[in-house]
Amino acid sequence: MLSYYFKLAWLSLRKTPLLSVLMVSTIALGIAAAMVTYTVSYMMTKDPLPAKSDRLFTVQLSSWGPDQPYLMVDGQEEIPAMVSYRDVRGLKAAAKAKQETAIGLFKIMSRAEEQNRRDAQMRMIRSTHNDFFSMFQVPFLYGNAWSEQDDSSGNPVVVITKALNDELFGGANSVGRHIVLGESLMQIVGVMDDWFPIPRFYYLSSQVYQDPEALFVPLEYQINQQIFSHNDVTWSCWQDVEDVDFSVFIASDCIWLFYWAELESAEDRADYMDFINAYVDEQKSAGRFARENLSRLFTIDEYLRWAEVLSNENDMAVWLAFAFLLACLLNCMSLMMTKFYGKGSEIGLRRAVGASRNDICWQFLCEAFLIGLLGGVLGLMFAQLGLQLIQQIFTYLNVTIMQMDLKIMLMTLILSVVTSVLFGLWPIYRAAQIQPSSQLKSL
Repeated sequence: MLSYYFKLAWLSLRKTPLLSVLMVSTIALGIAAAMVTYTVSYMMTKDPLPAKSDRLFTVQLSSWGPDQPYLMVDGQEEIPAMVSYRDVRGLKAAAKAKQETAIGLFKIMSRAEEQNRRDAQMRMIRSTHNDFFSMFQVPFLYGNAWSEQDDSSGNPVVVITKALNDELFGGANSVGRHIVLGESLMQIVGVMDDWFPIPRFYYLSSQVYQDPEALFVPLEYQINQQIFSHNDVTWSCWQDVEDVDFSVFIASDCIWLFYWAELESAEDRADYMDFINAYVDEQKSAGRFARENLSRLFTIDEYLRWAEVLSNENDMAVWLAFAFLLACLLNCMSLMMTKFYGKGSEIGLRRAVGASRNDICWQFLCEAFLIGLLGGVLGLMFAQLGLQLIQQIFTYLNVTIMQMDLKIMLMTLILSVVTSVLFGLWPIYRAAQIQPSSQLKSL
């Protein structure tokens, strides 16, 4: 019987093509606007590491100088998000976490060994520890992370991204080949597979939605080579260290590294915080960390919210888009009312030959279902066009932000059908109340 109602609904849509197109297009526009906004917001704010985000913590220490606070926000003292190399050495040596890594950055000319010097390009290089790759679930296409020996000695080894491997080596297995950084010959030990954590939480900057850096080297390599890009990275000192030797800089309390720790479980947070407090007390005894101890740990989600990467502005945009969808649905409901009331004579005739009100309601429900389904399919097409347009405008953003996954596509279709049926209930109810006698008199 349901197939019969759908057949009648399809014939009804074909009888009024202009009105049907208006209803489907109205829903499609509303659905597209809502889902484009929702997709971008969802992809920009989703958990970048859901399997372990509750066990990963960034460490912030009260390491600023005694003269004045690092920053005041709403009357409250704020501590730095970064730590000094001196504290990295101290935290690493204690080895209280399952895995831990410092994360730095520098800028230098780079090229494949086979390329001419004039083909070299200036690139940002990520300096870190080998735990970085397992902590943040970095997949490898070829090779692997560098060894513990490479980590501690700062050997000239490098891990590169799949994109850079495609650019320099045509996608071939480049493990064992060499890249030149500045004047140093670096051996490739690993090629990452596609890896795009969104947001790029591990080193927050203004580029949290861009692709990861193309090259990763041991932090100790950067220290050994005394490379520091003062003008291209974030760093800060409470002491006067201008125009001093690099060794003096890294031995100072200048902050320029992010520090992350992975614990065995989320329940270990309190114990690790006790260790951090004990470390701070130890430094106070040594004449450092003169300010009140405000040191803390942040999970990924807490850190992103503290840094205002995740904010209410994203939610506001989604609410506005869904308000536009509501306006479109109200317009569609008005068009349905016009269409269903225009079928008064047909309703009267069907009621006269034995059709019940339930039969009329089922037919119109099927019609509302088809309108919603067609609107959802067309809305998906409009949404894809909208996402491609955003991608063309904001070329610096990671392309995965503008891609709908299967879950969002299914949600789009379900939302379109459900809202179409819900907003069609009132026109259906009003049409079902039409009296056969009054309509038959007009025939």
